[in-house]
Amino acid sequence: MRVRLDPLSSDYVLSVGNGTPPNTINDIIKIPHEMLVPYDDDNSSLNILIEDVFHNIQQYPENVSTMMNRAILTPKNSFVDEINSLLIGRFPGEVHLYYSRDETVDNTEQSVMEDFLNTLTPNGLPPHELKLKKNCPIMLLRNINPSEGLCNGTRLICRAFDQNVIDAEIVVGHHIGKRVFIPRIPFLPNVDENSGFPFKRTQFPIRLSFAMTINKSQGQTLDYVGIYLPQPVFSHGQLYVAISRAKTSSTVRVLIRPVSTSQQDKNLTKNIVYTELLALSCLS
Repeated sequence: MRVRLDPLSSDYVLSVGNGTPPNTINDIIKIPHEMLVPYDDDNSSLNILIEDVFHNIQQYPENVSTMMNRAILTPKNSFVDEINSLLIGRFPGEVHLYYSRDETVDNTEQSVMEDFLNTLTPNGLPPHELKLKKNCPIMLLRNINPSEGLCNGTRLICRAFDQNVIDAEIVVGHHIGKRVFIPRIPFLPNVDENSGFPFKRTQFPIRLSFAMTINKSQGQTLDYVGIYLPQPVFSHGQLYVAISRAKTSSTVRVLIRPVSTSQQDKNLTKNIVYTELLALSCLS
C-alpha cells in the first residue's frame, strides 16, 4: 500500500514478504545495490548510514516533521540503544539526565544489588539513564491514556523538562499537536528477563526514537528509512516489515555487517519467511 505508486518497489516488497525466488533462495536474499550502504568497518559504515538518514541533524529542531518521518530500524534493543546514544550526542541542545530508581523486592538486598540493577535494561523498559534534549524525538513504552493518544508506541517531541514530569508534544496520529505531561511510573520486569530475581524500576516510560526495533516500527509510515543489520533478522517477516516502512525503495538504505570475513558478497542477508504459514492463511 505504501509503495503502490512505485510498481517496481511494490513488486520487490511483495517478493520479500512472500519469500519467493529469485529474490529469496534458502532464506538468503540479495539487497539491491541502490539500497545498500557499503560495509568497510563498523564505525565508518554506521556513520554513513546515520548521515544518509539524518542529514544535517543540527537543523532538525527547526523542522520537526522532517525529523519524525525518519528512523533507523534494527532487530535488537541493544543496537537501538547504540544508535540512539550516538544521535543524541550529535543533536543540538543542552542534555537533561534522568536516572531511574531501581529497587529489589527484598529490601535486604538493595545496597548490594542496586548498582547491578542500574546496568539492566529488560525488554520494554526505559533505561536507567535517560539522556534527553529539547526537541528530541521519543517513544512511549506504555499505554498511559489511549483515549488521549498516549499509547504504547506513540512518538512525541520533548518540549520542556521538570524534575518529575516531561512536557511533550504528540507528533503522530489523530492527536497530533497535543501537549501532554508524562510522569514517572513503576515497571516490574519479568523475572526471566533480569537474571532471575525481581526488581522494580521507577522511570519515565519513554526512550529515544531516532532508532527503533523493527518489531516496534510495525504500522508506521516513514519518509526515509535506514535498516541496520549488524546481525541478521531472526523472525518471520522482519525484513519485510523494515523495507515496507518507506514509500519507495529510493528512500531505503540498508547496512549489512557480513557474518564472516570470508563472505564475498556483502549484499546478502537472511530473509526468514515461513511459506507454509502463508499458504495456510491463503486457504483459510
